[in-house]
Amino acid sequence: MKKRIVITLTLVFLGVFGFSVWGAASGKNKGREEIQVFSRIETTGFQYLKRPAALFDHDEHNDTAGIDDCAVCHHVWDNGQLVADESSEDSPCSECHRLDSKPGNSMALANAFHTQCRTCHIDGGKGPILCGQCHREIYGGE
Repeated sequence: MKKRIVITLTLVFLGVFGFSVWGAASGKNKGREEIQVFSRIETTGFQYLKRPAALFDHDEHNDTAGIDDCAVCHHVWDNGQLVADESSEDSPCSECHRLDSKPGNSMALANAFHTQCRTCHIDGGKGPILCGQCHREIYGGE
């Protein structure tokens, strides 16, 4: 009788262990292993925010959109002309765009963000275009 119990428990243990290994190997636990890294758009140029800063996963966004060139989003303009192959990714948008449109500031900061992102999403027929789709809260912390 003891031998039968030992064999049964051994088989149960091996079955549970084997199922766990199979599940991990087949990707069943993949969602638990990967963590999506969300970022907030840099907002230091704003005095206050009406909504939370836009939230997205930078790498996933670029992979999904097929964007390999940083200058697609992080552009550089000089004398009203887009400078090809030049990127501003190390500078905040507020370095060129001020809060209000005034002489010497062709586009206000909020308008620059919205024009850059929404125009691309509308033209491509993909991506969020409504306020709450980008400006989201994360409950439980960030």
